[in-house]
Amino acid sequence: GPDLSGIGPKVASQPSGVRWLYSWLRNPAAYHPRTIMPNVLLEPVTHEDGSVSDPAADAVAYLLQSTEGWKPEDIPAATMSSDEIAALEELATLYLEGRFPVQKASAVLRDGLPEGTTILGDEEVFVGLAAAERNEVLLNYVGKKTIGKLACYSCHDIPGFEDAKPAGAALADWGRKDPSRIAFEQVVQFVMKDLSHGGHHDDPHKGMMSSHASHAGAEVEPVDTAHGENMHGVREAGVAEDDVFATELAYGVGEEEHHISPESLDPDTGYFLEKLLGHEREGFLWQKLRRPRSYDYKKVENKSYNERYRMPQFPFDAKQREKVMTFVLGLVADPPASEFVYSPTPREKARLDGLVVAERFNCSGCHTLQMDRWDLAYEPETMGEPPGFNDYPFFKGHFSPEQVRDSLKVDTAGRRRTSLVGMPILDPETGIPQLVDEDGIPVEPDEEDVIFHRPVALWKDALVDGEARLVGGPNVFIPEDAIQAGKHYPAKGGDLARLLFPVVIEDEKAINPNVKPSDAWGWLPPPLVGEGKKVQSPWLHKFFLNPHPIRPAAVLRMPKFNLQSSQAAALVDYFSVVDGAEYPYVYDPRLDESAVDIAEQQHPGHLDGAMRIVTNNNYCVKCHLVGDYAPPGNPKALAPQLERVHERLRPDYVHGWIANPKRYLPYTGMPVNIPYDKPVSQDLYVGDSEQQLGALTDLLMHYDEFTKRQFSLEPYLPQVASPPAEEQAGEGPAEQNPEAPRASEEQAKAVDPSPDDITAVSGSGDSVDARNSVTTKLPIGSVKAYRTVTQVESPL
Repeated sequence: GPDLSGIGPKVASQPSGVRWLYSWLRNPAAYHPRTIMPNVLLEPVTHEDGSVSDPAADAVAYLLQSTEGWKPEDIPAATMSSDEIAALEELATLYLEGRFPVQKASAVLRDGLPEGTTILGDEEVFVGLAAAERNEVLLNYVGKKTIGKLACYSCHDIPGFEDAKPAGAALADWGRKDPSRIAFEQVVQFVMKDLSHGGHHDDPHKGMMSSHASHAGAEVEPVDTAHGENMHGVREAGVAEDDVFATELAYGVGEEEHHISPESLDPDTGYFLEKLLGHEREGFLWQKLRRPRSYDYKKVENKSYNERYRMPQFPFDAKQREKVMTFVLGLVADPPASEFVYSPTPREKARLDGLVVAERFNCSGCHTLQMDRWDLAYEPETMGEPPGFNDYPFFKGHFSPEQVRDSLKVDTAGRRRTSLVGMPILDPETGIPQLVDEDGIPVEPDEEDVIFHRPVALWKDALVDGEARLVGGPNVFIPEDAIQAGKHYPAKGGDLARLLFPVVIEDEKAINPNVKPSDAWGWLPPPLVGEGKKVQSPWLHKFFLNPHPIRPAAVLRMPKFNLQSSQAAALVDYFSVVDGAEYPYVYDPRLDESAVDIAEQQHPGHLDGAMRIVTNNNYCVKCHLVGDYAPPGNPKALAPQLERVHERLRPDYVHGWIANPKRYLPYTGMPVNIPYDKPVSQDLYVGDSEQQLGALTDLLMHYDEFTKRQFSLEPYLPQVASPPAEEQAGEGPAEQNPEAPRASEEQAKAVDPSPDDITAVSGSGDSVDARNSVTTKLPIGSVKAYRTVTQVESPL
């Protein structure tokens, strides 16, 4: 985005500038429907004491302080001076003479066009011209004609120019254009004069000024160029740029120009000069990009002001200019041969398309898209002992025998090689990567007799000394010399998160002095590494188009970008592809209702048991929002809502996350609730760790279905009237429906049950005893009531 360092006085100088800035921050798309600036959702916040803070107003107040000493200059007066009016009329005359004969143009400028005149084009503003509004009409007319002449609409969106045609020449077949059809004009004479006075450098004005300084009598002195040539530089030249095209300059080549030849210049300049002298396409294009208006040299005496060349001077250096030339010379109006056309695979095309969208909307400004990578050359046995493995079998690192052998090889310098991908541990006060000694104690860079190490949290399993180092394990301490002997590739993205890391820690310390630095990452924009295998594609697509809060502790909300549906889909596919996930449509049988029915048949009370784990104070509800229940305590300790997990996350991710969250997010504060060797209390769920893990996964992936099963519609249905007494004669007493009259009572008891009503409901709906832990049918979504009747102390 643009530099905001001087925006304060710029905005404050306008009568409604502050109001405009506030409304722009609240909703940029209201001013520019295609802006890439997002709506950062700066909504007013009402605090517990009733006070209201407005983040948008705070941002405006902050930006108004960004002055940088800027002051407006050359402010036009409220009314035009006589000289300005004369210049305006002169410009209007130039444009009118392009439409009307000279005498009629003067008459139109003076009197306008009669009422009722039918005329197409910009000149229609002169119909019925009144003296009172004459200057305003002329300003609008000249402004519109100038925009059309300079083709400002080619880059900018300007109302009224949506259908304007391109201003430049067609380039579709320029690479094969016959040189005889290219107007070289007098450019050779200009270039020879230009080069004779040092104009072969990339300064677009040096040669122009120097060529005229010599004619104007300015003092010149020899200058040593980068190519060892003795050229002439200008010490002082007060000549206006348009004087380059003055008619009094000689056409002939002066004596000093005889010393200029392609052989006397550097190879690149000499090559293109030779092409220009031979009137070839390469030479024309080279000079056109160096000095576009040099083709007006000695031609302006026969041209009007509006007929001069309009191509702007782009600030290309030599390499950029050559790239543009290569492209233009390759435009031959024929498609290239198929063997030279890049045809990416569908997955690679999805990656490239998504990357374009990610770069356009600057996703990497907040989020880390790729972690740091260290290609290390380390001395054997200098990176610590590998930790023991005591986890679910599916977390065990899988490396081939060849990979293990390669990790044990030693190069000629006596070092082993490995590649680590992860996140450097940052200093909580400065936000820069920490330096520690071999024991992991932070040290300063200037300390002596210390072997410096860099602590790193792995985000990808790796081999070190032939042993697996797994994600979620202890930090790896990398010797500084191993980094210097190898190479470090910095992370891609995440700049804002790293910038805010020490800031949010300092803020939290005012409330909690014992804050854990790694917890701060959970309050900042999260890394998007592994996002494709984490979330479901339909949910992510919807989230990009209409983001909503997920983590209660986050200090920043996901902004709402002006994404089209196709752009959001491209981003979704991008994350799936880079993580090797299935896309765009994914079918997982574990999301079918039949999968839960089978599980219930194999293990009655399957989901009820999982719900007892969720609602136990020692587990999920200790931190997570679940339905209508919010845990008490510090808001920074709150974890995401669980009732929408079935829409957001993939089953594989949920299963692995519950088993060991640090395997997926190394900095998370969520513990392992169901260790592999220590299952949850059998009073909550009868089964081993893997069965309990599967039950929780099924519950979260079918939470919506589970809560619907707890809801009875019967109390809301109209009751069928009993038949008349005479119809019941001889038929015996009418059979009562025991459930109907009690349904509403049971709904009420679910919210405030009495001891006599504490019963458990199995998967089939029958009441069963559940060892001190009971469940009852609830109003849909009510977790508070469920917790009232399912509290069981865990032996863990």
